Amino acid sequence: MVPHALPLLAVTDVTELVRGTTIAVAAIVVLVLALGAGAFVVLFRRGGDRGIRGTASQTGLDSRAAALLVALDDRVREAENEVGFAEAQFGVASTRDFDSALNDAREQLTEAFRLGQQRDTEASTADRVRRSLSLQMIALCEKAVATLDHFDTEFTQRRRTEVGAAETANTLRSRLQALRDRQSALEERRSEAAERYVAAAIESMVRQLSQASESLREAEQQLDAASPEISPTGVNAVADVLRAVAVQLHRADQLLSAVERSLEELSAADAAVERMRHSSTSDLREAHSALDSAPDPATGAQIVAAIAAVKGALSAATVNAGDLRNPLGQLAAISDASTQLDGALASARNQQQRFDHARAAYEGTLVAARSQISVARELVGRGGASARARTRLAEAERQLVIAEAETDPVEALDAIRRSVTHARDADALARY
Repeated sequence: MVPHALPLLAVTDVTELVRGTTIAVAAIVVLVLALGAGAFVVLFRRGGDRGIRGTASQTGLDSRAAALLVALDDRVREAENEVGFAEAQFGVASTRDFDSALNDAREQLTEAFRLGQQRDTEASTADRVRRSLSLQMIALCEKAVATLDHFDTEFTQRRRTEVGAAETANTLRSRLQALRDRQSALEERRSEAAERYVAAAIESMVRQLSQASESLREAEQQLDAASPEISPTGVNAVADVLRAVAVQLHRADQLLSAVERSLEELSAADAAVERMRHSSTSDLREAHSALDSAPDPATGAQIVAAIAAVKGALSAATVNAGDLRNPLGQLAAISDASTQLDGALASARNQQQRFDHARAAYEGTLVAARSQISVARELVGRGGASARARTRLAEAERQLVIAEAETDPVEALDAIRRSVTHARDADALARY
């Protein structure tokens, strides 16, 4: 070996040693990082499980979700009053963000109700999924309430230094007079309806008109009491009184709108009863024909029972000239009997026949659904209704929207019938 080559070999050996050591260290570091990442994932998952499973019982979460649903539903109604007063006091431009937040809160409330309905109706839902649904409901409600509280606080602070009380009072008094004129016109229409319909059909209208009258009376008294305290200039200490007036006027406006809807629903129900009477007569002929060719005794028995139900409903819907009518009750009876007949004849109808019948039955059932929803909404609006009642009402409204958007007539009819069922459930739960 050449003597001067020895240093070169030594340097080479050292270089190789350093390189090997570096690779080994790097490999160890990578291995440690990989093991650490894996351990972190495992711990995170376990921690997530503990977070979901260990913080509270399912019953506790369900109770909290139900309480928040009721609180948010009431809070949205209160916010509607607040927005109305804020618009009267500060103008529409000043309340756009508040109004937008209120719309968001309504959507979050609707979604929370949908999640609650999904959680309660799917018996096979796994515990983890059920818990997740309750947690989503809680998060939605808490977020919406916090947003509404923020705007409420903002306008409360602004109101303390507001100097436009005189103008606000004038605006509210003008609105009061407009509502009184509207109430008088509706009283006349209600009197005319009393000559055509049974007391049960207009019972809600009588109650709503009475409540509207009381709200308007209280609003007028509060305005009269506040007037001497209002100065055209300077800060006025009557903001809370004017807000109470705005709340009473908003309540009266909602009640009068409900009366208008009820009158429209009665008229629509009258027309729907006649349409369904005609289509049901045709369905009976079809049913008798299907009975003759029933494939087995069980099917024949179903058809016989359905025929009897339809005939009974049609007989009950027959009213002599001059007699008082109950079109909503008649419509509900015919719709229920029609549903029973549909089930009995399902196997005997082809697709086109099912489409034709669904189109004929849809309009009448739609009227029944809207009417039942209005009744349930009024009951829930009185306050004190449970989360279950409010959830069923929200589901009835959701199914109504689905039905109105559905292009398949059979699917639309199924959705509107589900809406009726949920609205009836909401009615029963709200009453008891």
